[in-house]
Formats: sequence, structure tokens, C-alpha cells
Amino acid sequence: MYSIHASLQNELLLTEQSCRSLIKAKTELENQVTKLRNDLAIAERDLLRLQTSIDSYQIPLSNFSFRQSFLPISFSLPFTEYSTHVGCTMHTCFNWTACRLHSHKYLRVCFSHGSVVGDHQLHYALLRSPHYSTSCSQACLRIIFSPVTCNSTSCLYIGPPTNSLPPNVIRASPIYSNNFLFRPGFDLIIAPFGNRSNDSLLPMIVRRETKWLLGASLGTSNHSELNASFLADLNSGIGKDDLVNINLGTSSDGCLKNFGGDNFTLWRPCDDASSILSASTFCLLIDSILDNVQVYTTIGEQLVACLCNAAIPVFLSRGGGIESRLFPFWEILDSKWRKAVVFLPRRRLPHLVTVLRSIDENTRVEMLLQGQEIWRKYLSSTEAQLATIFLTLSGRLGLPQPPAPLYRSAPALSSGRFQPERLYQPRPEVLAQVDVDGLLGPIGPKWDSPPQSSFGPFLAALGSLKIDQFWTHINTPWSSPLLPTEFQFINVMNASNYRPINHSVGMAGKEFAANIGGMHPYEQFTIVVLTYDRDSILTLMLEGLLNLAYLHSVVVIWNNPKPPSESLLWPRLHVPIQVVKSEKNSLNNRFLPYDVIKTEAILMLDDDVTLRHDEIILGFRVWRENRDRIVGFPARGHFWSAANQSWYYNSAHACEYSMILTGASFIHRYYLHAYTNEMPAQIREIVEQKFNCEDIAMNFLVSHITRKPPLKVTTHWSFICTNCTSTLYNGGSHIAVRSECINQFERIYGYNPLIYTQYRADSVLFKTRLPLGMEKCFKYV
Repeated sequence: MYSIHASLQNELLLTEQSCRSLIKAKTELENQVTKLRNDLAIAERDLLRLQTSIDSYQIPLSNFSFRQSFLPISFSLPFTEYSTHVGCTMHTCFNWTACRLHSHKYLRVCFSHGSVVGDHQLHYALLRSPHYSTSCSQACLRIIFSPVTCNSTSCLYIGPPTNSLPPNVIRASPIYSNNFLFRPGFDLIIAPFGNRSNDSLLPMIVRRETKWLLGASLGTSNHSELNASFLADLNSGIGKDDLVNINLGTSSDGCLKNFGGDNFTLWRPCDDASSILSASTFCLLIDSILDNVQVYTTIGEQLVACLCNAAIPVFLSRGGGIESRLFPFWEILDSKWRKAVVFLPRRRLPHLVTVLRSIDENTRVEMLLQGQEIWRKYLSSTEAQLATIFLTLSGRLGLPQPPAPLYRSAPALSSGRFQPERLYQPRPEVLAQVDVDGLLGPIGPKWDSPPQSSFGPFLAALGSLKIDQFWTHINTPWSSPLLPTEFQFINVMNASNYRPINHSVGMAGKEFAANIGGMHPYEQFTIVVLTYDRDSILTLMLEGLLNLAYLHSVVVIWNNPKPPSESLLWPRLHVPIQVVKSEKNSLNNRFLPYDVIKTEAILMLDDDVTLRHDEIILGFRVWRENRDRIVGFPARGHFWSAANQSWYYNSAHACEYSMILTGASFIHRYYLHAYTNEMPAQIREIVEQKFNCEDIAMNFLVSHITRKPPLKVTTHWSFICTNCTSTLYNGGSHIAVRSECINQFERIYGYNPLIYTQYRADSVLFKTRLPLGMEKCFKYV
């Protein structure tokens, strides 16, 4: 019995061992199957990506974009005999042979050294202008400040009235007279020059307390101007309860000094004009009270007084297109003036107060904003007026503006190259955290955004009311009009830049991932990363960008004046990494218009921000449909403190927001130019001083230009960097500093342009139940 029991026990042990071996073998086989399935899924994903990328490469590059240079044909224009008639026009009196299209990409001017310089500030502004040429042989227009002889090259005189100018000279003056006639379409009306600056602060628009509905304080030395019927009509419309303060006098003793004229016959602001207008909602402009008087002069001084004091100008017109002879730069600013000035027929004078009372608050604020824009961009300084003069003449001559300046990038690496040479392969465990959604689009080829048409000067510029008109921009958010939908499918040769979605597949997400679709041509985006002395965090973030679809390149702004260590290893990506040097550690460097950026779309990233690929692609697709807005991830708000009567910055969760942190956001390349060259310089100075708030400044700028809020995508509210030893937002004063920035920026703009919004963007089929066999646009967003 014992032997049988021992035998059975041995057999049982052997069976258990065999069973364990089989289970172990089964487990190993199951693990192998799982691994093979994962490898198969990865291989299928990579194959699908490869097929999609191959399809992208196979699109005929010959049809990439028809890039035509600006009028390459040389037009030989016959020499135009000068007309000595007082009614000179650009056709009869301008020497077009000096401005051949093939030799002038934009208007070039020179200074006639035989001309006496009366205004040194104007001369200095001319020397700094991008239109200035040191050689008159390379220019098509000579600038003169005193009478000189103009032979081979047409001349532009800038200054007060003088009777010593030849009739073929274009004149730009703030005042004309019966001896110095204004010739529409040839001469230019400008505003009076003064010791003003673009950086001077204007009154607040909304937080401005007004006492008077309508105000004016004007004087003239011409006693016949004080017409009794005009004053009677004006007073007949003013009730005893109407808050109107209009002082019209015949003594010019307290008025502004005459600008170069022999006779003081105009109505001009008096010394107390500013105190009255600063407390008035509207201000009255007067060219002449008499109906039968031919007006030769302008109302520039009155306009300047109104705009500087944030009062809405009111002009009583006598008809006949008189506005073009009175308002500065009416030729190019007519649409803007009509939005900033209340124009009424002179016969409506008795009803003036009634009309002004009927204008609602929304319209008043919009008119004030338009007036502020005219003042800041075109009239506020000598430089601004000179640029506006050249803008007007460029339009007459059919020439574009100078190319917008780009920041010349310098390599930060010790090797003198932009691209690192010491590379390593990104780790699979890092990619597994960010590359979670299979096919998201093709990887390559590298695709620069094509420039907009060079024929812009001959066409009505789209978005011209929003862009900086003093430069020719490679692209703007408004330079690509939407074409009819069928263009992508029928006009195959010319539509090769498009990638329409093939909806015949019927699987929703699969065909969506294969092509970019939408209403805009195929494009890619550039990632711009600002970093300072955080090598390991930077390289970890860069690793996660491997195989990111639609990525053009990565630009690393090395904000440390010291170059990167020569021993630093960089991840090997499928796109080039370009490391750009910074002259100093400044947050403004994030928004410099670097010449190495070749795409319209830019994804701004902090070096400690990690986003999944699907989140980035969703943000990119949403931005393509909202190109003029900031599209990003963490949202913030500006809220009002009734106790302090000021704004405060809010980073807590809320159901509405007004800002997107630019440390993780898509913006258009144009806004780099706007931030660096168009935004008030005081704001960049505040960013330098506080070493903070550059993202708030960009949100202010974009909302100011577009009057639109930013757009949030996905559920991200904050990014926590567990490996960071220090961050800019960890300081106890961080929120207080950013609150100060909001209030300071509001004071500079004259109002708060930030706009609230209460929704975010997700993919179309997010959280939608689909039929069997169909796929979502994205798995997780």
C-alpha cells in the first residue's frame, strides 16, 4: 500500500510539474501573441502612416503653387511732358519713366540735398523710412522741404504753404490757401505736425466721464465768419436741458499759432479747447460758417484736438465732396473717417442735438475706437504721417509696400549651425505617452506656406482694415479667401494644394485621418519653443514630437545668452530642429518674426508642456478654420473687482474665459509682426520689466485687431511640470503681477479689448455613439 501511495504521489507531482510547465508555456505563448498583435497594430499603423505620407509625396510638386514675381515684364513708358496747368494730375504731371515697374518692387524716395531742411524731426523720420534710398538714381521720387528745381525725377514737397513751387511738384501740407490751391488726386492733405509720439497715452474710452454732449472752443480773425443765421440755427436745436458747450469767438489771441499761413481765416481751437473737449462726447468741426465761401484750407487742427481728447468729431457738410479737401489723407482713409466722424448735411443743423442724442452707446464706442485707430496709425507722429504719405503715393503708382521686416535668425549652437549634430533616438516609452491615436495624418513632405499674391496693390485687400498696411506681408489671416467647395473636386490641376476628405470610404474617422480636408489648402505648422537652461526638460518634450503629423519643423529659441553645451544630445526627429540664438533673456523673444519660420501656422509651446499628438492635431484643425484667433489649451480670464474698481487675473476654473496661455497655443505668423512692430512699445517694455505677461499682451493684441475672443480646445486647464525645479508661475506674486499687467495694458490701449467666450471646441464625433464598423474622428478628444 505504501509503495502504491508513493507511486501515485510521484505521478501527481510529475503531473503538477507538467501542468505548471504547460501553463507557463501557454502564458509565454499568449504573451508572444499579445506582443505580436501589438507589433502588428504598430506595423499596420506605421504602414498606414507610410501610405498616407507616400500619397502626400506623390502629389505633383510642379503644381504646388504658382509663385509669380511682381510684374516680371519690363514696361517701357514714354516720357511724359510736364503739364504747367494748375490742375495737375498724376497722369499729366508725374514723371512715370522714373518709376518703371520692373526696377521698383516698391516706392523708393530720396532726399534732395539742395533743399533746406526746416523740420529736422521730419528729416530724421525720412532717413529712417524703409522707402528711403541714398541714391536718387534708384528712386522714383525726390523729397524736398524747400523750393528746388525738379527735372528728371518727380518731387514731393512736405511743409507749409509757399508760392515758389513749380506746378509739377506734389505738395503735402496741412494748410492750403487761395494762393496755394489744393489739387485733388495730386496734392495731399496732412495733419499738422507736432511734438507727439506714438507712445503717448490717449484718454480712456469707456471709463471717461463726460459733462457735455457736444463741445467746441473755436476762434477766427474773420469777423464775417460769425454768421447770425448759422448761430440761430444751431441755438434753435439746443434746449435748456441739453448739455452743450460751444464757444465761437472772433478773437484769435488764445488760439493755436498759425501754421505758415499769412492770413488767419480758419476756425482754430483755442487754449481752453482741450478742457472742453475732454469732457465732451462729441466735438463740432467748422470749416466755414458762410455758405457761399470757397474753402481752401483744412480742419486738421480741429480734428487733432478732437481725437486727442477722445471726442467724436461732428462735421456739417455743404456737399460737393468737400470732405476730400478738408480731412487728412481722405484718399485712403475715407472709409475709416466715415466710421469715426458724424457727417450731417449743413441743412440739418437745427436737428443736430436730436441726431446726436439718438446715437446709441455701442455706436459711440465703435466710433471712438475707429478714431483712436486713425490717430495711432496714421496721424499721431511725424513717422506715422510720413508712412501714410508713402502709402497713398504707392497706391497711386500701383506699387506694393516694402516687405514686412523679418528677424534675422542666428544659430545658437557652438558649431555655427542651426541644426544639432549630436542626436539620439527617442525612447519608445516616451512616445507611448503621446502617440496614442494611430493615424492622424501624413508625415511629410516638408511644405512651406506659399506667399500671398503679389498683385495685392491692384485688388481690394481682404482684411485691409485689420492688417498693418504699411508693409507687404507674406501672409495674413485674411489673405486666403474661401473658394467654392467644388473647386477642390472639379478644377483638379489648380486644386492640387487641397486635400479633400474621401467620404466614399464610409468609415468616418479613417478617411478623416488620411487627409486634412476643410476649406483651406494643405499646410503644415511650425512648433516654436522658448527655453532657458532646462536641457533635460526640453529634450524630453522634443522626444514626444517624433512622427507628429503635419509638423514642418521645430524652432527652439535659446533664451540663454550662453550657447548650449557641446555635449548636449538632441532627439532625432522626422523634421529639422533649428536652435536660434537670443541676444538677451527676454520673454518678448517668443514673438519675434524669425525668418526661419516658413509656415502660417505656429504652435507656441513652453519647454515644460507635453501634449498628445491627437490634441495637437485637433488644435491645428480647429485653428485652420479660425486663422485670425488664438487657438489653444489652458484658458484664463480677466474679472472685475468692484471693491478695487480694477481688473484681476483669474486662473481658477470658470465657465467663461477671455485668454489662452500662449505656452500651448496656435497663432498665425502675422501676429509675430504685429507684436514686434505694431503693438505699442510700452507693452513690450512692461513685459521686459516684469519678466511676465507676454501671453496677456498677445491676447490683448489679437482681440484688439479682430474683436474676437480666443478659442479653447480639449479639457486641459493647466500643465503641471513634476520635474521642474522652478517656474515663472510658482512665485507668490505671480497673480498680482499679471493683474497689474491687465490694468496697465488697458490704460495703454484706452480700453480693454479682451472678450469673454463660453464654449470650447471638440471633434465632431466626440462622445457620439457610432454604428458598427465606423471610427471616430479622434479616439479621445
